[in-house]
Amino acid sequence: MTDTCDLVSDINRDRRAGRLAAALNELTDVDLLLERVLSDARALVSAEAGSIYLRRGDTLVLAISQNSYLERIVMEASDLPFLNYILKLDRGSLAGYVALERKPLVVNNTMDIDLDAPFQHNTSIDNSTNYVCQSLMTLPLVCAPGETMGVLQLINPLDGEGHIKGFDEDDVALGKFYVQSASMAMEKAMMLRSMTIRSVEVISSHDPQETPAHAQRVACVATELYEHWSARRRVPTSERFRILDMLPLAAMLHDVGKMSIPGAVLTKPGRLDLNERALMEAHVLIGARLFRKARTPLDRLTFQIILDHHERWDGQGYPGWVDIDTGLPLPGRAGPGGRVQGKKGEDISIYGRILAVADVYDALVSRKTYKDSFDESLSIQIMEQESGHHFDPEVVESLLARRKVLRKIQDRFPDNLETSDLAGEAPLAKAPVAYPVFIWPCRRGWRAMETCQRATSGR
Repeated sequence: MTDTCDLVSDINRDRRAGRLAAALNELTDVDLLLERVLSDARALVSAEAGSIYLRRGDTLVLAISQNSYLERIVMEASDLPFLNYILKLDRGSLAGYVALERKPLVVNNTMDIDLDAPFQHNTSIDNSTNYVCQSLMTLPLVCAPGETMGVLQLINPLDGEGHIKGFDEDDVALGKFYVQSASMAMEKAMMLRSMTIRSVEVISSHDPQETPAHAQRVACVATELYEHWSARRRVPTSERFRILDMLPLAAMLHDVGKMSIPGAVLTKPGRLDLNERALMEAHVLIGARLFRKARTPLDRLTFQIILDHHERWDGQGYPGWVDIDTGLPLPGRAGPGGRVQGKKGEDISIYGRILAVADVYDALVSRKTYKDSFDESLSIQIMEQESGHHFDPEVVESLLARRKVLRKIQDRFPDNLETSDLAGEAPLAKAPVAYPVFIWPCRRGWRAMETCQRATSGR
């Protein structure tokens, strides 16, 4: 009877692994995908903790960590420092060894590793956090050309009573199956993100203010604002997750229409005259036209963000209720003197309202050709003053609720950051296949994961 129950359990676990692997292909956002990959892999083998490292040249960068034990004992994850932990890519660490050998490695008792072994377990962080990584399974994440893009590390599998039990052959087989699908999904999502960064680079060549770092910050803030707003509005979890998966990429393209605006207008240090202002405002319709024949949900979200992110809560924004091809008012939407009526209040999509807050806040705290950066207190004061005028008051409340995270976003993506740092690239001689690495301390899930990074780094 026991053997039969075990067989049924194994079959059910295999089927679950297949369903989870197939679901990964539905995700487009790198960050949500990494979070899903790690949490699903942990669940499949009942691992208490885990990490994903992504390859960047001759290093492995800690992209995400999870630890159920530490998440339970740390009360406020957002108070912890955000860590960007980097390992040298060599065989001295477990992660480095697996990345180079491209084979799974199981160590069920890190204390038993022979001193003559090519790899060793780093215990310094274990000692500082009082969390012992006793049993580890490390799996390579390999892309289609056979190059290693990173490693998945699962830590301390638990039995039904919460005791560490060690990994067995079935766990390894299940892990190998799952990481094959995870690697393909990650490669696709990373390529999409990399292409988006390249698009922002093109915009930046026309407008130096629209840097890839600015686009990343706006995307981070927008994602954070939507998560807070949607939770307060009790948006169904499936819908929230769907939008969170697309929002970062869509938000980064909010100013794509600036590619067609004269550089002299974009870089003018002083105030624009009326003709120049009209040219500048045209970037919204130009960008929206690129996505008007939307073929995917991501296209439709990007279209809405581009079209609405310069509207104002009080109706004084632009472009308003216009035909995006002609720029003329839609039927019944002409105001006094034939002027276009601006969209107002909740007639503006929530995504446009969120981007308006994220974009202006980043402009305030950043240096521009026409202004120096404002400090955080003054920037917040201006945002509060414009609540109910320029901005949706509810979205401003979300901004205030996430002030701690805003600081981390500013620190993570400074304007002097090279595009190669944003995209995780390395010289081709060192890394034949380059992948973007994004460590965003913006989502609630990612902030909670900070609680365990000190305990799972350097394995």
